[in-house]
Amino acid sequence: MKTWLLLACAGAVTGCYEPANFVYGESLDGLTLTLHSPDVGIYPDTSVLEDPNNPFRSSAVGADTKWDIQSQAGSVAAFYAWATVLAREPGGEAQFYVGSNLLGIYQSGAARQEDLPQVRLQAIRAYQNMLDLFPTAVTYDATGTFAYDLATPAYKGIVEMGGMVQGGWVLMQTANGTERAVRP
Repeated sequence: MKTWLLLACAGAVTGCYEPANFVYGESLDGLTLTLHSPDVGIYPDTSVLEDPNNPFRSSAVGADTKWDIQSQAGSVAAFYAWATVLAREPGGEAQFYVGSNLLGIYQSGAARQEDLPQVRLQAIRAYQNMLDLFPTAVTYDATGTFAYDLATPAYKGIVEMGGMVQGGWVLMQTANGTERAVRP
C-alpha cells in the first residue's frame, strides 16, 4: 500500500493563520531515517523543523493526520510526524510516540546500519524524557473517551531496548494483575 503526503493548513480548522499550503505526491513509503542532530525528537529540541528529510517541517500535522500516518505510513514517517508535533506542541503523548517510532525504526532497520546504535539510544532517551517530563501522559482510544497511561509502555520500551529506567521508576503489579510503572 502506497502512502502519499497531502497536507493542508486551513485557518478555521487547525488554528493556522497562513494561507493553505498543499504538498502533493510526496511518497512516505520507504523512508530511511537520518538523525539530523544529536537531540532530534527529544524535547525541548526543535531541530526536526529544520531537517531537510522531514516531510512535515513546513506543514501542519493535524490531529487526525498524525494517527493516519502512525497507522499507515511506517515508522520513519510517523517519527517525523510526531517529532514535528512535539516541537510545535510539546506533550507526553508526542514524546512517547517519538520513542515508539524510533523503536520501530531500530527493529526494522529503517536507518543506515551505522546509525542504528544511535537510533536505539534516541528511543531510550525519548521514553525516559517522557517519564521525566510528562509522567502523567496518556493517549486515548479511537473514540477519544478512554485514556491509557503511557508511563508503563515507556518503561517497558526502555527495558525492551536494553536500557536502564532512571528516576526511581519501578514496575508494580496492580490488584487486578496488570503491570503499572510508578515512581514511588
